[in-house]
Amino acid sequence: MLSRFIVPAKRLAELSQLAEQTFPREGTLAFSILGHGGKDAGDFLENLKQDIADIHAFRELHGAGVLMDMFEVALPSTELTDLSRTHELVKKTADVLNKNGLTVFFEAPFAEGWQERSENLIRALRKIKDKHVGFKLRTGGVTANAFPSTQQVAWAIAVTRNAGIPIKATAGLHHPVRHYNDSVKTKMHGFLNVFGAGVLAMAHNLAIEQIQSILEEEDPASFIFDETGFSWKNLRIVTSEIAQVRHQIVSFGSCSFDEPREDLRLLGLL
Repeated sequence: MLSRFIVPAKRLAELSQLAEQTFPREGTLAFSILGHGGKDAGDFLENLKQDIADIHAFRELHGAGVLMDMFEVALPSTELTDLSRTHELVKKTADVLNKNGLTVFFEAPFAEGWQERSENLIRALRKIKDKHVGFKLRTGGVTANAFPSTQQVAWAIAVTRNAGIPIKATAGLHHPVRHYNDSVKTKMHGFLNVFGAGVLAMAHNLAIEQIQSILEEEDPASFIFDETGFSWKNLRIVTSEIAQVRHQIVSFGSCSFDEPREDLRLLGLL
């Protein structure tokens, strides 16, 4: 279920100190690496060099016992306001990381103006989608203003689908179904909502408004799984189609491992 352990590049040396006690004796432990990022293009690219050096050192130390094939990084907001600068930085970064065996998911920092910056990023990614690249969607955080609206999430799903770019989500998806959370004083997105909306949007070419309706669903009974597929209300996708579109709506990162499993068990889905 975990697939990859997500760790900042700058903490790989610290993680190595725990390897003897925690790494499996046999098989391979897979990682997705978080990059430093940077305040502007120059700072970003300098930090990228250090990230790659940390990755190489970790690979050399642990050999075949580790797999490091994914990289995630937020781009500087200053570079996302202009499409040509965005494209230049995205291409340069992708070229470097691909040469080092890494697929990279780029994030536009979430704040005022996020959608415009994300649009530039997605347009830049579309130009190089033959490379190993994707879009990273932040779906929450520890405060209410860190959560995008259902309209924004629906927009991200629709435009990445139309561009043929893989999308992964991060943060806030601890629970299967959308609900109000007292600690952050807002409604949290559910991972069944996000991935149900994603696979159905791709299978049925749903409009943003239809995708948004699935994201806003709060009744667990509306999500139906059986031996042949998945349904939400009158929309259905069969298992073989899910397998195909999951190459585009890829995964989500969560700091909670117990809550998703416990909730799925309560819903009788696990």
